[in-house]
Amino acid sequence: MDIKEALSKGENIYNLNIKVTYYARVSTDNETQTTSITNQVDYFINLIKNNPNWTLVNGYIDEGISGKSTIKRENFLKMINDGLNKKFDLILTKSVSRFARNTIDSIKYTNDLLYKGVGVYFINDNINTFFSDSEFRLTLMASIAQDELRKLSESVKFGLNQSIKHGIVLGNNNILGYTKNKGKLAINKKEAQIVKEIFNLFITNNYTYISIARLINKKYNKTFDSTSIKRILTNYKYKGFYCGKKTQTIDYKSNKRKNIPKDKWIIYKDTTKIKPIVSEEIWNKANLIIENRSNKNIYKDRIICSIHNKPYINKKKKYKNKSYSYWVCSTIKTGQKCPNPTIN
Repeated sequence: MDIKEALSKGENIYNLNIKVTYYARVSTDNETQTTSITNQVDYFINLIKNNPNWTLVNGYIDEGISGKSTIKRENFLKMINDGLNKKFDLILTKSVSRFARNTIDSIKYTNDLLYKGVGVYFINDNINTFFSDSEFRLTLMASIAQDELRKLSESVKFGLNQSIKHGIVLGNNNILGYTKNKGKLAINKKEAQIVKEIFNLFITNNYTYISIARLINKKYNKTFDSTSIKRILTNYKYKGFYCGKKTQTIDYKSNKRKNIPKDKWIIYKDTTKIKPIVSEEIWNKANLIIENRSNKNIYKDRIICSIHNKPYINKKKKYKNKSYSYWVCSTIKTGQKCPNPTIN
């Protein structure tokens, strides 16, 4: 007799000889939540061990992971896979919202498990998927949990928009050259010197991102790469400007975001809350160089030498203290000469 049939005939789940595991999850790594998950685990282990008919199977824990989606919950997915392979008969979990905040996920995974003879017991909600009324109740509870998530997402979005409206500097506190305090940025003189040097090197138009990174890393014992250098050079804050609304959440369930076109960004000068580290002139000059370099990159691998069937490459030369850019057949790298002309 299987578990579902036994329960339908009035048997108590606690009287059945079954293998039982548990699932616990918290969405942050702070101390309060760490205590919460410890309490959850202790409760489940004691409940299983104190029942002589049950056999404990090691539980599954996801820490610091959101319940919006199951994609990043590795231990949750491992538990589902183990359940489908009949490594246990019953999963204990605190509530529907701990299991999944997505109605479709909740129904799908519990049905998949039930098909293999594995049930889920949501203790706080008193829902046991072995019982026939569980799907209706589970759908109801999962829908409530999902709606709570939607409200939370809208609340966060409203808070962000209000912060932008009132000029509060958003983002993390780890901004090179600044110390963030109560939504304002004050200059950190020691770090600001590094930012200034990066801009001053770049506006000579004689350095690439990676060459600047190497110089700065050697001088200041940092670990910059080309991406971080470009991020610094394009950060509006360094000239005392606020820049926000660059991305937008398009699906609160998956937390999927999309990039907003640059002409829709919110950008304005605010040197009261954001003290500039470089002048607007230097910042604008650096970003004009970036734009020009980006425009040149559209020709990469698109200009082909008709003689050698090789792509043209971009080179630079100096004449009377000015830097000039040109394209030439890439055979120049092997010491060959090409009769085809260079292109300015």
